[in-house]
Amino acid sequence: MTLPNKSTAVSAALLHTVTQRAIARAVKDLWPDKQIVLGEQCPSVTSYVCRVTVDDEELIAKYSWLGMSLVSILRGAGGTWEEVRQAQELYVRSTDLLTAREARNLEFLRELGRPRVCETAGLHHGVLLTRMVPGTNLAHELTARPQETADLLDVTLSALADLHGPAGAQLLRGAAPIDERSVVGVFRRKFNGPGAATYLAALGRDSSLPEDVRQEVVELVRHTVSRLLPMSSAISSRRDTVVYGDLKPEHVYIDGPHLHFIDPAVQWAAGSQPDIAKLVGRSLLLALGHPNQRAGQQMVQGIASTLARHMAALPGHESARRLREVLVLWLVDTVNILSTCLSAPPGLPLTPHQQDLVGEARTVAGIVHRVSALLTGAMAGPRLLDAVVSEVEHTAGSGR
Repeated sequence: MTLPNKSTAVSAALLHTVTQRAIARAVKDLWPDKQIVLGEQCPSVTSYVCRVTVDDEELIAKYSWLGMSLVSILRGAGGTWEEVRQAQELYVRSTDLLTAREARNLEFLRELGRPRVCETAGLHHGVLLTRMVPGTNLAHELTARPQETADLLDVTLSALADLHGPAGAQLLRGAAPIDERSVVGVFRRKFNGPGAATYLAALGRDSSLPEDVRQEVVELVRHTVSRLLPMSSAISSRRDTVVYGDLKPEHVYIDGPHLHFIDPAVQWAAGSQPDIAKLVGRSLLLALGHPNQRAGQQMVQGIASTLARHMAALPGHESARRLREVLVLWLVDTVNILSTCLSAPPGLPLTPHQQDLVGEARTVAGIVHRVSALLTGAMAGPRLLDAVVSEVEHTAGSGR
């Protein structure tokens, strides 16, 4: 829970300095005879990420604080700075270390062979180093080629076929799941505890939103959360399918005919719905913020086409159930990222897309509120999908 707590809040500048030192020390230990240059912190609300040049090779360094998001740490969810530092010393040596699990899962995925994932360059004292992948990310491609949205999403999901199928389930039986990135898990940690009301009331207090807009956003999110909590509890508890877990467009790189994936958060689920939901949901946010209305609408239409095709391949009853689960997961993930960005404290860098999301908070909160209301009704299957698309499409491309 990213509760604002002034008595335990951690300084972003101090966290940055200490993390850079930890990364520099780990990289120097791995390559003592090479020249090391650390880059600036990359925008991230989860782990600390920065670029590192080792001689002439540029790597990506990732460091996790207690397995929590950076927003949670900075807001005091891990306690005082001294408490965080003491706990972190134990955490980086534990078998539960998030970056160590990610490194192992990257090895499993490379053994599976498809999807192609980034190479691991090293893991030392909590610091995971991976090599750069070629190409441009899917978020850029979707924004630049909105008329090809369906094809781009389809080829991305197709690349995960082995992971989602029997081969992935068999090979990844020994994988260590990264449940900290579970969409439903994050949602319930944020909104199903005694501090949820305080957390909701504080959303956007450090943002540039006018107070009347902020209060409207808080109310919309509060009502949406009350609807989504029971819906999220109804999602199947089966665990027989491996999912990539953090399938954002920014984590997929396209290099000609080849796709490369970064930042896996491998988990077990009842089906591929979590991956589909995150991919289409984050793509919808790009559509909403597109500077060209027609392009935004093309993206929404392409997203709807991809969803419809996936659901049409299933038997009727199963199709309706899975569509509903995808829609619930999409709403849950959207509320998660919206609330996280609205909770980001001063000094924590956000990506341009995340900054846009804060600026469009009222629009996004309104959409998830209206769509969650649709899910309380009797509509199902294609009719439900059409109604959801209608709610989103007229708003797409409203970002400026």
